[in-house]
Amino acid sequence: MCHHHHHRHHHEQQPDYVYCRTNPADEYWIGNKALHALTSGDEEMVLRIVLSNSTEDSTYFDYKTFTVASEEQLFQLRIGNFSGMAEWDAIGKLSGQKFSTHDRDNSPNRDDCAVRFRGGWWYRNCLGGNLNGLNLNGHHESLGDGIVWEKSPIISYMLHHSYPKVQMIIRPANR
Repeated sequence: MCHHHHHRHHHEQQPDYVYCRTNPADEYWIGNKALHALTSGDEEMVLRIVLSNSTEDSTYFDYKTFTVASEEQLFQLRIGNFSGMAEWDAIGKLSGQKFSTHDRDNSPNRDDCAVRFRGGWWYRNCLGGNLNGLNLNGHHESLGDGIVWEKSPIISYMLHHSYPKVQMIIRPANR
């Protein structure tokens, strides 16, 4: 579950950082301030997303650019060209979206996506790629609240599947 932590200083209640906690001890979200620091320098950064199933089979997806804006810009996501088959691009359409948590909905959707799908993320129309959903470890009956990688909500099978392991790997583009 992701939420904003508040630091009270001179009656201000601005979020200091975003913290997302997952169940397994070895999984964590490094925080949006850290993502901003890693991606806002002079070097262009790329993103690789690795999804693994319960048998440790994995697949990966590459994006040619990846930046997360500052807190003042609500950690707006900028993501570049997808490298692979277009039908597997589940998050490219999220470029330009601001990060939402259960206590701060920054999505253009009327639904509170972070509450409904139980995880802080860059939501647009709620369904689609969400790597901060619940770790439901495979097939489940609920709709879209697991770790989801789905481009089209029309194909609903994947909205009932949660990947047990996901990694977002960021590196400089020239390496």
